[in-house]
Amino acid sequence: MNVRVRSTNRIRGLWGDPIMLVIGLGILFLGLQWRTFTQNQIAAMLTSEGRVVEVISRTKTSGGERKTYFYPVVEFRTADGESVRFEGSTGSNPSSYRVGDTVRVRYDPQTPQSALIDSWELWLPSGIVIGVGGFFALMGILALLNALAVLLKWGGLLGLLGIILLRRRRT
Repeated sequence: MNVRVRSTNRIRGLWGDPIMLVIGLGILFLGLQWRTFTQNQIAAMLTSEGRVVEVISRTKTSGGERKTYFYPVVEFRTADGESVRFEGSTGSNPSSYRVGDTVRVRYDPQTPQSALIDSWELWLPSGIVIGVGGFFALMGILALLNALAVLLKWGGLLGLLGIILLRRRRT
């Protein structure tokens, strides 16, 4: 009796498994689109060698806790010879850069002031979204496989019961 109740509850719960799979695939799709957008954006940019000329510290308060982050200020020359200075968009503690470090810079020739340091951090947001989507999709697949196993087991029990009933009728 207890096995049947659990199986019935499992069958009723089957709706959540495809929903989790669909949500996971949707998030995964968005992450892949974001990655493609980033690739296309980077492909349209020019590269240059830059030098860290300053490291700026900023203190931020969050939840009553004060944290200091360090942001690199990078100077580079465009293909036209224009000197451009920009502040990195990602801060860290401890500082990831020191004054004098050489970095690869990516920039749009139309707006070189919005340059970026070419690092793994460019791929982090889309990577996180892809990871979350992949996790949910995998959990949805595993849940569906588990539910399928329960249904097959339940169906097998019904089949066995049918065979037993047929044998009883013959005797």
